[in-house]
Amino acid sequence: MKRISRRTLIISAMALSILTAGIIGGRRLYINSPGYGLPYYARFTPDVEDRWTALGGAWEIVEGAMRNDANDRGAKLLMGSPNWKDYIVEADVQLQGEGSVGVLARVSEAEVGENSFKGYFLGVRTVDNSLVLGAFEFAYHEVARVVLPDPVRPLRWYHVKLKVDGCQIIAYASAQGMGEVQTAPLNDPDCFRSGVIALRSNGTGGIWRNVRVSQVDSLTTDAGALGASQASLPQVAAQRGGTQSAGDGAPSATIQTIRSLSYLPPFGSPPASVRGSVILIRPAVYIQDSTGGVEAQFDNATTLKIGDEVEVTGEVDLDKFSPVIRRARFRLLREAVPVSPVVLTANQVAEAQYDSRFVQVEGYLRTMSEGNDGAIALDLDAGAQSFRAILPPGRSRSLLQRLAQESRLRLRGVSVVDARFNKEANPFAILVRSPEDVEVLAGPPWWRPSTLILATLAGLTLIIIFNYLYLLAIHWRLRAVADERERLANEIHDTLAQSFAGIGFQLQAIRNSLPHDAELLKSQVDLAISMARTSHGEARRSIANLRPISLGGASLLPALRECAVRMVNNGNLTVEAYGEDGGRTVPPRIKDTLYLIGQEAIANSIRHAAPDTIRIRLERTRGFIYLSIEDDGQGFIADSHCTGFGILGMRNRAESISAMLTVKHTGIRRTWVEVKAPVRSHILLGLWPRPRFSATRNL
Repeated sequence: MKRISRRTLIISAMALSILTAGIIGGRRLYINSPGYGLPYYARFTPDVEDRWTALGGAWEIVEGAMRNDANDRGAKLLMGSPNWKDYIVEADVQLQGEGSVGVLARVSEAEVGENSFKGYFLGVRTVDNSLVLGAFEFAYHEVARVVLPDPVRPLRWYHVKLKVDGCQIIAYASAQGMGEVQTAPLNDPDCFRSGVIALRSNGTGGIWRNVRVSQVDSLTTDAGALGASQASLPQVAAQRGGTQSAGDGAPSATIQTIRSLSYLPPFGSPPASVRGSVILIRPAVYIQDSTGGVEAQFDNATTLKIGDEVEVTGEVDLDKFSPVIRRARFRLLREAVPVSPVVLTANQVAEAQYDSRFVQVEGYLRTMSEGNDGAIALDLDAGAQSFRAILPPGRSRSLLQRLAQESRLRLRGVSVVDARFNKEANPFAILVRSPEDVEVLAGPPWWRPSTLILATLAGLTLIIIFNYLYLLAIHWRLRAVADERERLANEIHDTLAQSFAGIGFQLQAIRNSLPHDAELLKSQVDLAISMARTSHGEARRSIANLRPISLGGASLLPALRECAVRMVNNGNLTVEAYGEDGGRTVPPRIKDTLYLIGQEAIANSIRHAAPDTIRIRLERTRGFIYLSIEDDGQGFIADSHCTGFGILGMRNRAESISAMLTVKHTGIRRTWVEVKAPVRSHILLGLWPRPRFSATRNL
């Protein structure tokens, strides 16, 4: 490759690197800009909303809204860019019980826990019927509180809005039939400058919809826009559970433990009442006390949340493996924090002593599948014990993107022995509440087949790349050598060759001007002329050898015969050629090298052996190609010719293609040079790039 081409390649590579760095840097600057991703509107559909991160709670998408069905203290669901600065976050919120529900802005350093984050909180609270504005810095600081005109009631929609503009923070709230209420502006010189948004509930569950985030200067906050938001809020009854909420009345049956339900008579059992904590809402309601767990089947939809302590009364059905309370009615006792799971092994859960209880178990993921209803089924095993985990439809679909087979998982859910959920030959199934209850402990092992295949492909790719770069470097070096030889050939042509031609011309002029009787002088001049012509011929031959020679598409055997005939120049010497050429199956590099070796052998034979016949023989086998140059001349003296420059040059050329050169002389009238060159298979040859100037590889 010429120097100008190499310089162009280096400049192009540098320009490409600068362009790539500029694109990457520009994209990073764009992503880190305060306006990236704004305005934002949350479409709570399973296919779209997979960017939210839950810290506590049991979050799920139901009927176009985000729900938290657990009474966790300080449950959060985060989304957005940490570089968002000045914006307005608003949403329609609904409380599921006694507590507070709202939104967060400029959240950072968030972890699981009630106060484990930094940011600003807006919420409506039932304990004092107020709109509150507070700041969290790993501790809660309430900075503003406004009592609402109407009492804060569960199951009523409130439209809340939190505006963060510089270091001025204002909270707004409104509801159907209630005008807008706002807090006094908070001016905090040491305010949090940027952060994500989040949905938050404390001590109760909640529902969020119509979540919007807009830049401060892009949202109209006049009364007309607020009135439109208020008009969209539906009226909902304030009573929880309708006919199912029984207040504080006496139980309709004797309170029993859940374990004792298994000992009731199978027929004619009276209604039974149990007290416990709600551990699962969907796809079925499960209640747990200190002795066990049971499924409760209600005739109507309930407003229960995970963590509620309730009293359930109904008919006990003992037809299944575990008792079930049918036609159940409940009475809410209090809203409490959800119970913690029992940490067990898969073998312990399989003993059925923990049926319908909230457990934690570990296993290795084998397969994943999605049901017709959108539920995600995970098949796992722990040693010799296999089981299934089922996640509800909705946000669980995001798990498919971050779970890999053979991963070790930790799951929290309700253990059940029920044909509705466990249709395989597994002893139990785990009903997982939300995707946050699936934790990846370890990824799949690196030696799995897919990883090994990828590693092998990557290794082969690197080998091919390094091999190509190595060959490219060799090609550049050999090209430089070829350029230098070309320069030397031009120098010899312009100096020595021209000088020999000039000397011969001058000697001929002297010869022509000599007297006729100067025979001795004429013979000496004729000898000088002959020597000048011989030197000129040798110079031309050196020039021809220095310049790269490539046969291209020509055949080797005819090329050698033509070369020998040209050297003989219609003399008395006979040239014979035999054998099979091999055609296009001979690699160009080997063919060019054999041509140069044959050319040198023919020239040596003509100059030194004075033969009558030169025989050129070419044979091709599956793995080798044989070239033989034979003459019937006077032979050579081993001590003087075996170490001569011509034979050494032929040996070096043969070594460049891993060939073996043999020079033999028997008797007086027979000498031959034989070359045995290996030929690579077509498969390996296809992986080896062909040189653009093949003759340069034989230097």
